[in-house]
Amino acid sequence: MNAKSAETLNDLIGVYIAEQCTVIIDAEDRLRAGEDVVHVTRVAVRRLRSTIRVFAALFDVPRAGALEDELVWWAGLLGEVRDLDILTTRLLELIDGLPPEVVMGPVAATIQAELGALRKEAADVVIATMDGERYRQLIETIRSWQHDVPFADGAPIAATKVNRYLKRADKKVVKRLAAGVSAAKDGDPGAEELFHSARKSGKRHRYAVEAAAPVLGDKADKVISSRKDLQDVLGEHQDSQVSAAFLRDLGARLGVREGHNGFTYGVLYGQEQSSTTRLLKELEPFL
Repeated sequence: MNAKSAETLNDLIGVYIAEQCTVIIDAEDRLRAGEDVVHVTRVAVRRLRSTIRVFAALFDVPRAGALEDELVWWAGLLGEVRDLDILTTRLLELIDGLPPEVVMGPVAATIQAELGALRKEAADVVIATMDGERYRQLIETIRSWQHDVPFADGAPIAATKVNRYLKRADKKVVKRLAAGVSAAKDGDPGAEELFHSARKSGKRHRYAVEAAAPVLGDKADKVISSRKDLQDVLGEHQDSQVSAAFLRDLGARLGVREGHNGFTYGVLYGQEQSSTTRLLKELEPFL
């Protein structure tokens, strides 16, 4: 069924779920071949999980809960690889932006070697996992959802009623974002977790609007764009925090070794630590 012709909410969401299931299933051969599909696969997993979460009332509860648990597990393994790719690219770009006289020692080569080794380990785990029974069961479950989503029994709901779910998802974003900003202004260390929660809520809202786009029409594009902008702002901040923690650890370990100098790691760490001040300013349009 084409999503544009969907008459019921089950039809509308079923099409979106089938699309994500197809991406996940088709990714296996490409992952095994070493192709650069970790990101798109992980996004499809997140979209599927978010759909189950936002539209929870539509699904058979035990089956939806069981699939969501396994999606969290699989996304976590893919995330180990993807996060290292992001961190590597980020740090090398930061180093390129430094004046040459500030880069003391083989900083770029060291970071590439450290993260490259970690990335290989994470990628090997993904490949090995795909040979395991747990993964095979997950794929079988996804195949069943691809062709027959286990919706709960009940009278059909018109596709146009999707707005009630979208409003609820939107309110969660606004509430969590405001809580994060308030905590950050008060110097509360819990602000980071609140920002992370707001980012996840923003993704769920964005993906829900994607699913509802055939019903919403042109106005879906504006919402999706806004939520993506928020995701980018919060994601940039989160990446800077992860980067700062890595630099602190690496600088402490290598800065005292012969042939290395901790100065450049400290400079980079300082740049990353200033991200919270920038974040509050960049979040103003979303409040």
